[in-house]
Amino acid sequence: MKSEPRILSYGGGVQSVALLCLIRSGQLPTPDMAVIADTGREATTTWDYLREVSAPLAERLGFVIHVAPHSLASVDLYSKNGSLLIPAYTTANGKVGQMPGYCSVEWKRRVVRRYLRQQGVESATLWLGISCDEAHRAKDSDVGWLRHEYPLLSLNLKRRDCERIIQDSGLPVPNKSSCWMCPYRGPEEWRALTANDWQLATTLDAEIRQIDPLAGISKSGKPLSEWDRLPDAQGKLTGCEEGYCWT
Repeated sequence: MKSEPRILSYGGGVQSVALLCLIRSGQLPTPDMAVIADTGREATTTWDYLREVSAPLAERLGFVIHVAPHSLASVDLYSKNGSLLIPAYTTANGKVGQMPGYCSVEWKRRVVRRYLRQQGVESATLWLGISCDEAHRAKDSDVGWLRHEYPLLSLNLKRRDCERIIQDSGLPVPNKSSCWMCPYRGPEEWRALTANDWQLATTLDAEIRQIDPLAGISKSGKPLSEWDRLPDAQGKLTGCEEGYCWT
């Protein structure tokens, strides 16, 4: 690999797929590679779309979407001091509040960087799929060897533009990319889970509550096991749309 590769951070959502379409149309140059972090809890629909649509398209364009394994994370659900890493909800004095989240830093940013180092990357430009309607998420890299670029911002594209680009390319618009247990999920996102992913989320919620009965992944404060998969007290997913919520 050349000393200054161009790497696409593939999150599995609308903006990432739009970048693939822009590469195919020649509006963006072909990157040297792409990489997605396996959080160990990514929704099944994200992997299905990667396998059936994105990976074959990338290969036709001349590069591979690499999967950075979750084994590269140094911590999992809990930190080494026992703190829960996901932005779960906790109930105190009858009020529900949200904990800070560190999962994206530990499971995505650091995992991707460790993977790139394993691949022999000494310095690189990393493309991030952030559109104009979420420009506040665009930040400079905090390490000297990795430079961030935001092609969608440079092209002045919003999320709806990305959806149109995907549709015009003849591809299905992907579901939002997020973990099946993400506390930011709203009604539409919970309903979009496969039956297996829903069961995994319910089981994880119960495991968290065994350790801390006042904590869980539901904004309502209720255990997922008490839901009918149609919760009505949630907002829309805002946390990890492009798998890059750590920016």
